[in-house]
Amino acid sequence: MLTLDYYGEQLAQKEAFESRLSDLKGLRSGRIDLVIGEGFISQALSGVLSRFMENHPGILLQVKMVASSNEVTRVVVEDDAHLGLAFNAVSEPKARARVSIPQPLRAIMRPEHPLAKRAQLNLSDLASHRVCLPEASLSTRQLLKLAEESERVAIVPCFTSNSVSLLKDMLRSAEFVTLLPVLAVVNEVASGELVAVPVSNPILQGTSVNLISRLGRQLPPAPTRLLSVLEAHLNRSARLEEHHFVAAE
Repeated sequence: MLTLDYYGEQLAQKEAFESRLSDLKGLRSGRIDLVIGEGFISQALSGVLSRFMENHPGILLQVKMVASSNEVTRVVVEDDAHLGLAFNAVSEPKARARVSIPQPLRAIMRPEHPLAKRAQLNLSDLASHRVCLPEASLSTRQLLKLAEESERVAIVPCFTSNSVSLLKDMLRSAEFVTLLPVLAVVNEVASGELVAVPVSNPILQGTSVNLISRLGRQLPPAPTRLLSVLEAHLNRSARLEEHHFVAAE
């Protein structure tokens, strides 16, 4: 364990030295390792990353997609990524939340769904409809379990998956409802293909999206710049969501 810690510190010092050289070059070179949960894959995020690369053509951006927030945290803490983007990242002493944006879980469905016109839903409303959900190991389901216990309601899914993309496909093909942060379906909600209805439970309302790095790691200039770009993107998404629900009321 001591050997691994020493090796990690040596890598951190080497990276800090290289970051100073990169700073002198004005972000003309460098490498960024970013790990994200699958739910964040969207055209909106792809556009942000594409514009970042156009502005900094000498930088190599390596993006790794994983299924869960736990895995995002692990990859960051083990220094396999500079930054991690996760939903409701787990508490980990070696992880530092650089950015935290409120992102409540919403009930997601097609506009034609019987619940789509409701201003707000209770968990008991969902219990009487066909539900597809992330698999039990993911943070969304763990939060939902706590919410169910708090209201003494049981949500029994008829379909589960660790793929957010597959869940969205299921919503399009049948009269299902699921629970996701709006950031995972921002394009579909903006286009009117899907709707996102607030759920009253405070556990589901108190969640967030987090940009994390390892505690004590000095980020080089390139990851630091991407951090600010992603923070702006998350804040824009949060404002769009707020505007959407204010307008809908």
